[in-house]
Amino acid sequence: MVPILMYHNVGEGERHLTVSPQALARQCRLLRAMGFHAITLRELGEQLQMERIARRVVVLTFDDALLGVYQYALPTLRNYGWSATVFAVSQRLGQETDWAPRYRHRVMSRQQLVDLHAQGWEVGAHTLTHPYLTRLPPEDAWREVAQSREELQQLVRAEVYSFCYPYGDFNGDTVQMVRASGYRVACTVHKGLACPQDDPFTLPRVPVACSDGATGLLYRLWRAWRRTRRCRTRGGIDEL
Repeated sequence: MVPILMYHNVGEGERHLTVSPQALARQCRLLRAMGFHAITLRELGEQLQMERIARRVVVLTFDDALLGVYQYALPTLRNYGWSATVFAVSQRLGQETDWAPRYRHRVMSRQQLVDLHAQGWEVGAHTLTHPYLTRLPPEDAWREVAQSREELQQLVRAEVYSFCYPYGDFNGDTVQMVRASGYRVACTVHKGLACPQDDPFTLPRVPVACSDGATGLLYRLWRAWRRTRRCRTRGGIDEL
């Protein structure tokens, strides 16, 4: 079973969806002390396909490609030789978030996203504009899913392998759109640890709250393991 951690922003001050740089550093130290090393969601997806998951791996994902991720998470993870996956809203790069009006965050620029990718991070798609996909007409939902992949591939000059549903909003139709658009794996906001038996297009994650330090993360991992332990099989899946 593999924890896919769900972060949004990293920074000082505002707490909504924002983990402090100090808390992120403590969490990384904890993970390393527990024997984990971080891989990208693409790497995990490839391992899930082969049903041969490396021991003690963790995936750090950052939704929305917010500026604090570039400023703080990138150098923190670099200290450990780790990479992560960032889900970008392709038509909001270099702007402010407009999908949560009460909490405005700066989004990293196109060049910063390119630089992040050049330093080994995976760039996944998070649609064009961050809508609730199930509330859109099918043709608009398809454009949000498929065109965002095309735009990001042109920007980073690499395949965009992964997708994340905005707000965790999806149904059978949107999952099929993601599959048909060429993605190979997708994340939800459902809580739990990823197992080979999971549908690769509806993978669960472990949310990390702004108040979590190392102890808070440990508790969340334990809760996710309890929720998911029935997934254990004889296929060589490592336990936490």
